[in-house]
Amino acid sequence: MDQQEIKSLLEKYRSGTCSEQEKAILESWYNQQAAERPLNLTEERLELNLKEVSSRLPLKYPARQKRVWPRIAAAASIVLVLGASLMYYQVRQSGQQLNLTAEQDIAPGGNKAYLTLADGRKISLTEAANGQIASQAGIAITKMADGQLVYSIGNSEQSAAAAGYNTIETPKGGQYRVQLPDGTEVWLNAESSLRYPASFEALKERRVELSGEGYFEVAKDRAHPFIVKSGDQEVKVLGTHFNISNYADEPAVKTTLLEGSVQLNGKMLLKPGQQASIPASGEISISRVDIEEAIAWKNGKFIFADENIQSIMRKLSRWYNVEVHYEGAPPTETFTASIGRFDRISKILDKLSYTNNVHFKLEGRRVTVMK
Repeated sequence: MDQQEIKSLLEKYRSGTCSEQEKAILESWYNQQAAERPLNLTEERLELNLKEVSSRLPLKYPARQKRVWPRIAAAASIVLVLGASLMYYQVRQSGQQLNLTAEQDIAPGGNKAYLTLADGRKISLTEAANGQIASQAGIAITKMADGQLVYSIGNSEQSAAAAGYNTIETPKGGQYRVQLPDGTEVWLNAESSLRYPASFEALKERRVELSGEGYFEVAKDRAHPFIVKSGDQEVKVLGTHFNISNYADEPAVKTTLLEGSVQLNGKMLLKPGQQASIPASGEISISRVDIEEAIAWKNGKFIFADENIQSIMRKLSRWYNVEVHYEGAPPTETFTASIGRFDRISKILDKLSYTNNVHFKLEGRRVTVMK
């Protein structure tokens, strides 16, 4: 069989339309490849290789398909060893690539933020040197080499008496990590802000305000509950890990719990693996979700699961600091993929365009989406 025939059969298998005869042909092809290139792969290795191959394939494929024919699993492993899937190679050739120069391409975001102190001073954390960057009411504020802001309390009586509020803001194309005075760690996504006390010493509760998206690992303190105010939502915890997404241009506020428990608006409890969604109507819905997908941004990835192009482009707009324009009605297809968050934008747009259902034009910091 030539490459085109193999590609056609693999596509039919992927869509679930392969006949028994066609499966037998693929099995024969696999046996021939295996004889020429013995791999002796375990089932665990096959599964890992399949995931690797899937990440390289065109984005649109049935997310509901869970079981994989063992022979094709092995075939996919051989394709991986050869260097790339034939499907990937063929479709890549037909997809429209941007072919940008390094100067035309757009780099990903990074550790960029601004800190506003209680006395009104504003500090660019992007430009500030590592080390102590400020002190207020006995509290030292230090910028670490790994892009983290750390608060250290010296004279607790002085800091408690003069506690004010600080605000950390990330622009488009920025992210930042901050360790609050109580030891709680917060990761801020692009175009987000967190307002918090410079000291929790004299307060009965640890209350902060979030706009945008943040991932929290809250230090345990049963005597002082930790409360996150985000829009019309209040999340109350004693010590736990969770993510809140509250962008103004998104259809709902989403709170995802990784461990522990959280209380929403004084009544509803979430369990690990659950996500609460609050749309403009205010009616809360709770569902089980893929935790890895919910915090992919924090782990340096984009994970799209049957996601429409408008939702994807909102994420890219915030992280790459680009303006998005649609030529005609946006494509209605959904996309599924896992892509590195620190790739240049052309690589992500090229991968999205492999399906031939969507294409892009990049001019300066303006991305035009076309069918």
